[in-house]
Amino acid sequence: MKIFRNIIVWTLAIINIIVVLAMVVCSYSVYLSPAQFPNWSYLGMVLPACILATVAMMVMWIIFKWKYALISIAGIALCWNSIRDYCPINPMQGTPTGKTLKVLSYNVYSFGGKALDQGDSSVIEYITTSEADIVCLQEVSKIKHEAIRSRLERAYPHIMVDNEKDNKNAILSRYPILTSDTLLLNTKSASGCEYTLDADGDTIVVINLHLESYQLDDDDKLMYKQMIKNSAMIGDNTPSDPADEAVIDMTKSFWWLEGKLAKANSLRAGQADIIGTRIDSLLTTHRHVIVCGDFNDSPVSYVHHRLTRRLNDAYTQSGNGPGWSYNRHAMYFRIDHILASESFTSYGAKVDKTVQESDHYPIFCTLEIR
Repeated sequence: MKIFRNIIVWTLAIINIIVVLAMVVCSYSVYLSPAQFPNWSYLGMVLPACILATVAMMVMWIIFKWKYALISIAGIALCWNSIRDYCPINPMQGTPTGKTLKVLSYNVYSFGGKALDQGDSSVIEYITTSEADIVCLQEVSKIKHEAIRSRLERAYPHIMVDNEKDNKNAILSRYPILTSDTLLLNTKSASGCEYTLDADGDTIVVINLHLESYQLDDDDKLMYKQMIKNSAMIGDNTPSDPADEAVIDMTKSFWWLEGKLAKANSLRAGQADIIGTRIDSLLTTHRHVIVCGDFNDSPVSYVHHRLTRRLNDAYTQSGNGPGWSYNRHAMYFRIDHILASESFTSYGAKVDKTVQESDHYPIFCTLEIR
């Protein structure tokens, strides 16, 4: 009987080690550029499953054989930075005492709504009542509607739109916009703009981004949802035949989607390198730099890692929980981000799920100027 128990314990320990190693690989995959390693680029998306499995095994060991919990604890320690980026916990935050800016980033999906010609949209209502000082918008292709522009201008006297792309970006500001420049990101579907603002004597550089998307069509998204259902079926106590079919279907779906993911990740990596180089240059002459937008990539990715070498993630500093910002097709990821230079301290970062007309939720934070 003792031998049988030992076999079970050692089998579970080996499984635990494998799970931890997978978590480590996923965490450190952010150092690999998808341009050189495209087939490793989506491993960060698997990290949440590894974290859940590691924590579950840690709890099990604490209950039944506590010394083995050290396997999971060591893994969590090794991967702590990625875990914190994915799911930060900041329960106790102070109150800013100096000059602050409220920054809002929102992929508005052409503003949604059914009466845009009258400027009637909960997205527009949300923006104009947000009390944000700086608003960075993506996918604003309908902003030229007179009713939309008129409603936005009531709250924001300074508005600039990137006219170089069909899939436009825009900035709305309570402060004067001194300069604007379009960033060349080498693909038609990605866009970036750089603005210089005068915030009551402080020069703020804001970069608004919409990086390369995965270009998934409706069939791809349905395939992804079916793949999630199939993975649940495999874990159920169902007859072997349906489970076997689920494995086959899931494998086919995975390899089809993997090709699209790898291609988009590779393009986005090049864009991140371009922006990262620009950030490095800006910080030699400017103290206050903000980069935000729809990165189309999670906090555990090469893109996020590259752009936070010199900047801090506002959500990691002051948000709570995973903060999923994309809200369609069972794709639960935070792909919208606000990054800021060391001259800012972030407070109260949040992904706001109260407005749902767009396929993204808005993300906002308060930045105190040091």
